[in-house]
Amino acid sequence: MSRMEYYKPESIGEAVSLKSSWSVYIAGGTDLGVLMSDFAVQPEALIDLTLIDDLHGISDTAEGVAIGAATRIAEIALSETLPSCLVQGAEAIGSPQIRNMATIGGNICNASPCGDTLSPLVVLDAVFVLQGIGGARRVSACDFFTGPKKTCMKPEEILTAVIIPSASLDRQSGFRMIGKRNGQAISQVNAAVSAVIDGGIIKDIRIAAGSVAPVPLRLKNTEAAVTGEVLDASLLARLKAAAEAEISPITDVRAAEDYRRKVTGSLLESIFLELQREGL
Repeated sequence: MSRMEYYKPESIGEAVSLKSSWSVYIAGGTDLGVLMSDFAVQPEALIDLTLIDDLHGISDTAEGVAIGAATRIAEIALSETLPSCLVQGAEAIGSPQIRNMATIGGNICNASPCGDTLSPLVVLDAVFVLQGIGGARRVSACDFFTGPKKTCMKPEEILTAVIIPSASLDRQSGFRMIGKRNGQAISQVNAAVSAVIDGGIIKDIRIAAGSVAPVPLRLKNTEAAVTGEVLDASLLARLKAAAEAEISPITDVRAAEDYRRKVTGSLLESIFLELQREGL
């Protein structure tokens, strides 16, 4: 076995300068470690991002809330200030041990359609800050994912921060997932909602689902079907039908297409009932 190089830069600029076609970035390593043990990824060098202070922590900014990309999932799961859907999504990831190692940047950049922070970030209109050789750029969560395990990132770029806009912080939100067991399960389906509900009427809403399409999917047709409507039993029936018609799940080793279609509607119904109770 050839020797693997290991670098531990202390700044984003230094990390970007070290990147090459034969190296990979690592922070928590909970996804990368599995890929390396399966020989799906065989880098010649690891660039450890954990010493870079700018990549850590949750802070208030003029734009809203900024989350450093190397912030642990456990910190997000315990947050009392972040939107409920993102906190609940973080809580659903793995075990306490995994959450204490995994980072939000890793969950995002792994780009699995079943990632449990991804549909929450889509409905929160999150913005991802990317840093590369040519400088920084920003990409919306909706535009970042291009396919299963694929993103719009350039090879040398680092995801440095996730911005949750101020407008998304005061909305009601919720998240649900279902897996094959109660804990440490990969989502067969997940769903997230962010809404403004006033007097029982849905004034504005964003809905997304994971593991039902090649990317975390914003359900715009379903949103249109329920916007301006009274949140009652008849609306929930229309919501489920609209969501089941809009998604395009596949059958794989974790779930059948028909199961995913039915469960998506049921997860959304559960979220809406929670939002309805909160509004009472």
